Amino acid sequence: MNTEETGMTIAMIERDEASGTNAHGYHHTRVVEIAGQIVRARVERDFYLDQSLAVTEVLNNQMTWTSLAADAPGNWWHDTPTPRLDTHAVTILGPLTERLLHRAAAILATTPTTQVISPHVHGAISALLATNEGFDAEHRIDPDDINWAYTHGGALHIIEHSDGSVTFTKAHRNNCPFITSAGTNDCDERCDFPTPAQREHELSG
Repeated sequence: MNTEETGMTIAMIERDEASGTNAHGYHHTRVVEIAGQIVRARVERDFYLDQSLAVTEVLNNQMTWTSLAADAPGNWWHDTPTPRLDTHAVTILGPLTERLLHRAAAILATTPTTQVISPHVHGAISALLATNEGFDAEHRIDPDDINWAYTHGGALHIIEHSDGSVTFTKAHRNNCPFITSAGTNDCDERCDFPTPAQREHELSG
């Protein structure tokens, strides 16, 4: 799937989809990858307008959802049917979910995502590959592995130390003393991330 909201084509990679219906409401959720980021669109049509919502969120470095865009229920609630057990949520809410994802793609397209690394860090990456895979190693990382890394553990932090060494870590939260001091202070032992099994359960929920 592609979007051209900003004059450029951005791929959306489908990651998950869920929907449901009960006597009080119905909902539709889609999770996609856009420009290397995990984006979720959620539409919940409740029996009452003020308990309904339509939002898009992006998974941040703390592995929580940050709001990107929203559509006020008053813009679409009156055009959707009253909840019934036989309501087909995807058919009714799918177009709104799609529009929300296109809006998210347009927002992300205007956000710079390129990061420049120093020659020293480039050398450290070379050393990491050579010491783990071999002096003449070649290793390709698949998109699924990249996505898995984004959604498990902490954010990647790269710390260049005064002695010339470089630390690559996903073991610390952003405000950990080890990170905020660029490696001069110890971790406060409060960096606790969900296990892969726990994280998969969270994402599926």
